Amino acid sequence: MAQPLRRSAQAPAKTFRLAPAPPPSDAVNGMESAQQLLLRFEELIDGGTFTKDAPRRPYVFYGTQHLSMSQVIEDNLWKFKLSGMSRDVLDHMKTNHDAEALVEMTQSELAGKFGVSQSKVSRAITQLSHHNFTWKERRGVYRLHPLYAYRWGSIKQRRLVRSLEKVLLAHEIVIPTVRNEATR
Repeated sequence: MAQPLRRSAQAPAKTFRLAPAPPPSDAVNGMESAQQLLLRFEELIDGGTFTKDAPRRPYVFYGTQHLSMSQVIEDNLWKFKLSGMSRDVLDHMKTNHDAEALVEMTQSELAGKFGVSQSKVSRAITQLSHHNFTWKERRGVYRLHPLYAYRWGSIKQRRLVRSLEKVLLAHEIVIPTVRNEATR
């Protein structure tokens, strides 16, 4: 029988306790990722699409500027029966005007942006002008109605509206009335 190893009196015996080692964090995540990958492959087999892109982030507010909109007009925008191109131009103008409610653009620049003909953009601007959402100030410069959409703080908007009072009275946005077809 083997004799136990004797230690000298000068060196005390060291004891080590070994705790169970946790699984590597990437191993756990790797298992979840493998399961998710298998689920994605199953979706692909069923006619889905597969991408290596990172998951989409939730919507956040980009930029530092606030856009103020007339809720009444925006809620009733469908009554104006605007064409799709008119809505696209209006959306572009809502988000690209300056403190004076001016949008510097030419019809050819807009046509290039939207990939359509200049005459289509011209018809869209004519429709928006007919309803007084915008009007031409000079070549390549349009004014968006500041009571519909405004990009800056309310103090600047009130100053602008006061300075344009006569012009705004001439360019009033009137929400069309819609007859109910069922009551005719």
